[in-house]
Amino acid sequence: MNNVFIHGWSFSSDIWKNLYNGNFIDLPFHGNSNLSFKKNIIENFVNYIGNTINRNSTLIGWSLGATVSVLVANKYPEKVKKLILIGFSPKFKDEKLGSSPKFVKAFMFSLKKDFEKTLYNFRKTSCDKEFENITFPKKDGAIKILEEFINLDLTNLISEVRQEVVLIHGKNDKIVNYQASTFTNEKIKNSKLILNNSNHCPFLENPDIIVNHL
Repeated sequence: MNNVFIHGWSFSSDIWKNLYNGNFIDLPFHGNSNLSFKKNIIENFVNYIGNTINRNSTLIGWSLGATVSVLVANKYPEKVKKLILIGFSPKFKDEKLGSSPKFVKAFMFSLKKDFEKTLYNFRKTSCDKEFENITFPKKDGAIKILEEFINLDLTNLISEVRQEVVLIHGKNDKIVNYQASTFTNEKIKNSKLILNNSNHCPFLENPDIIVNHL
């Protein structure tokens, strides 16, 4: 079985590499990705992954990477056997299912004003450290893919997921309300919910939280 890891926004696949073995795919404009879609970035990225992975793949998606994983499973169900979703939000611009719309608006304003400082603050808020060793994504592309993510609403689509799903979420997540995973667990028939007292990056404190479900 192929284990495919898709990281979250502002990071890169480097965040996985000392913890896991598998196939690592960088988001467009992040890490070592050469993908530079000018529009419909998430849709094009979903198609890229669907045409790249093998059958019976397990997708391990974190945050924005979790959203991408759900979209791949929905569009290419024959390719995906299982989903492990960390810090998933079916609708990011939502107080209960993601983040407060006021927070999102303020964050986007800050991001466009001071990209570097805002990214460091975001990383620290997410995972309690700034990860200076992980390169920044390309500004314009990173903002575009984030804007697309903010405007997505998968609240109806998630009930169509038929693969086995493991939802992992930290109760102290300051980026995505953990109730997002509780909601998703109720909508997906073949799902398991794991909550702990971690932040937006529970796998950093406990890598086995993913290993035990591969």
